[in-house]
Amino acid sequence: MCGIAGLVLADGAQPLPKQLDRLVSAISHRGPDGEGRLTIGGTTLAHRRLAIIDLQTGDQPFQDSYGTSLIANGEIYNYRELTEKITDGVLSSKSDCELPLHLYRYHGLAFTEHLRGMYALAIHDSKRGRLVLARDPFGIKPLYYVESKECFAFASEPQALVAAGLASRTPCTSAFGELLNKQFIGGRSTAFAEIKRVLPGETLVIEEGQIIEKRYLAALPSDGPREKDFAGLEARLDALLSDSVNVHQRSDVPYGMFLSGGVDSSALLAMMARLNSKPVLTYTAGFDSKSVADERIQARSVAKAVGATHVEITITQQDFWRDLPAIAAALDDPCADYAIVPSFELARVAAKDVKVILSGEGGDELFAGYGRYRRALRPRWLGGREPRMHGLFDRMNVLRESSSPHTPSLP
Repeated sequence: MCGIAGLVLADGAQPLPKQLDRLVSAISHRGPDGEGRLTIGGTTLAHRRLAIIDLQTGDQPFQDSYGTSLIANGEIYNYRELTEKITDGVLSSKSDCELPLHLYRYHGLAFTEHLRGMYALAIHDSKRGRLVLARDPFGIKPLYYVESKECFAFASEPQALVAAGLASRTPCTSAFGELLNKQFIGGRSTAFAEIKRVLPGETLVIEEGQIIEKRYLAALPSDGPREKDFAGLEARLDALLSDSVNVHQRSDVPYGMFLSGGVDSSALLAMMARLNSKPVLTYTAGFDSKSVADERIQARSVAKAVGATHVEITITQQDFWRDLPAIAAALDDPCADYAIVPSFELARVAAKDVKVILSGEGGDELFAGYGRYRRALRPRWLGGREPRMHGLFDRMNVLRESSSPHTPSLP
């Protein structure tokens, strides 16, 4: 991941150096490989880089000869295909993140329709006097902003806006109910009253510090699958998964994957093994408590079957309590997903070997992996119903373990 941030100050004012330093410093952990800043008039763009593609010439911000600048966090997976279409010699690097800069010149605000990837980016168009913010359709990469009479500011993390004094720590009390009900805060609201979220697939146009236009790009096609028979669907799914895994592996640095032993990550590992000549590096976490699901045996079996280089870690209760403050601090918004704990511990171990990790996130939602999703697909006369949104109190294993065996179970 990289980190991006920026300011648009009223009347062309220049940012206070200490304020800008605090803003950039707050996202420095997202990009240890380099820093870039650019101020044009009252607009400042800042970038912290984690170098994945084009390690030598991929530093940001990118600029063209037409007065347009760009900073981006993410990866454009179809950058090789897009590069072949840009034949006027304007590319200054081999970076995937430079492509949106030129696509904006060719296609205007419709440039995101040509991108395949995960991204949060900002484009400053000095000729039009505008700032453009865009986020990928699935909302994989985060992007937050705050508006005031004095300035419009954005950053990869809301905490950066608070650290720079651009927003207060005042909580958004109206979001608490949603957090308890859904286990996360969705939509434009965040945990902070003054900070908003750029929505997945959204493009915002800011002029004179005000949002003047919003555009949206859908994550999924609306016409559904073309194949109707199971064999055709199966072949199509295999081809799509293989293609997706292939482009996700485009990297100039080593990569690996998080393996849980479940269907989703196991399928991805099989694809990676098929596409790679060298053994895939896999990471799996387990626990020292029998009350917590542990899939190390299944993961070990899958890794052995494909000849992966397998790494296992054991998470203890001491690890949990020691790292809980750091895990909470790393969240952009509160989220009651217990997978955060093993993901955090695995990332710390994997970071010693690789910069890029693939995982099976999103598979259960797409393939109805949990009972609540399958029930939602049934007709109501067969017992179908809307999936119940489990609240925070459904995930109390830590408290249950230390309670009396005669204590009634929580709902």
